Amino acid sequence: MKKLSLLLLTLAMSVPGCDRPSRAVDADDRSRTESATADASTSRAKAAPSALNILEVRPDLTGFDPAKGEKVDISFRIDKPAKVRLNIFDGRNRLVRLVDAGQLPAGEHRLTWDGLDGKGRAVPPEAYVYTLIAVNERGDRVIHDLTDITGGEAVAAKDVQWNAASGALDYRLEKPARVNVRFGLANGGPHLHTLVDWVPRTAGTHSEAWDGWDANRVLRIASHPMLSPSVTGYSLPENTLFVGGPVERIAFADLTDEIFREQQSSTRNKRMAFHVDQPLDTRGDLSISLKVEGSAAQDADGRWIVSGQVPIRLDVAAEDRQRLLERRFEQVFYVDGLYTFENEVGVLPMTWNWDTSNLSEGEHFVTVNARGYEGNFGTATARVWVKRQTGMTKQ
Repeated sequence: MKKLSLLLLTLAMSVPGCDRPSRAVDADDRSRTESATADASTSRAKAAPSALNILEVRPDLTGFDPAKGEKVDISFRIDKPAKVRLNIFDGRNRLVRLVDAGQLPAGEHRLTWDGLDGKGRAVPPEAYVYTLIAVNERGDRVIHDLTDITGGEAVAAKDVQWNAASGALDYRLEKPARVNVRFGLANGGPHLHTLVDWVPRTAGTHSEAWDGWDANRVLRIASHPMLSPSVTGYSLPENTLFVGGPVERIAFADLTDEIFREQQSSTRNKRMAFHVDQPLDTRGDLSISLKVEGSAAQDADGRWIVSGQVPIRLDVAAEDRQRLLERRFEQVFYVDGLYTFENEVGVLPMTWNWDTSNLSEGEHFVTVNARGYEGNFGTATARVWVKRQTGMTKQ
């Protein structure tokens, strides 16, 4: 189990216009296949003979800002008359907007999305995917959807560089991706802060601002010699549209109807610590708390005054509790950044009886990591002042 734990920590802290064939379904919902060739400049595909085909699908923009009056046009061609609609889905695969074009003749067409949801409200800045569905008078139905057949690959960020003076973490992505940025201490030290948690980023160079404080604003570690940033990413599908500017956290439109995108490929088995296999709304890291129990008091600086055996209580925010228990986890405690104790079977809440008798008198820091077996992390740190008990001497 400890080897598994070390593997998970290593995974968590290390820096590791197009067109594809549309899916055709006849009246009995039996799928037909098309063969395609991808061309990065024209995004054209060659389709096998079918009752109906959607071809040459391409957006004029991959990112736009509705607040500036911008819109995106999705161009496409159908080879036979059909009723066509454009669908927009959020990161949960829930329908945000349906643009119904009605009956269209064979030929080239263009549908527009203005960045609004079905009730005319601006959607949050985020990444969305589009699909096209066409149905002819015979009932033949074609879906153009690249969501399940592109993206989802692990992306290694390039040129990762932390600048303590400017408070910026710079890195480069070769593909658009959802990104997680964490800070911790190297050589088996604790995870201390998650800066961005699976937010969308375009391909290219990015800079994330950080003030250097840990998750609880207890430790300022910007210039710590063992500071280790980690940038993990998974590529976004080729039918992704970026709405608005860069975001700091995942956001979803306020939707009342639960209409989900039709899956276009078989479900893969979950992979250990492979975050893209988790639903986006439960993919993020955890909110946890650390508290000294018993009669310990706090001084004016917020430090717990402790001595001898000290009960340290770990708990998890109510909204994260069930998710963590279902995915299983372990708790790891660190004192002054050094590994001290591990409970490999996670329970909630959990109390660790910490023996302070071998510590020097003065200020110390206790950090706990809740490490989910699927790669989710939680962290909390408490400042303590260890006071020597009367009549005791340090060994």
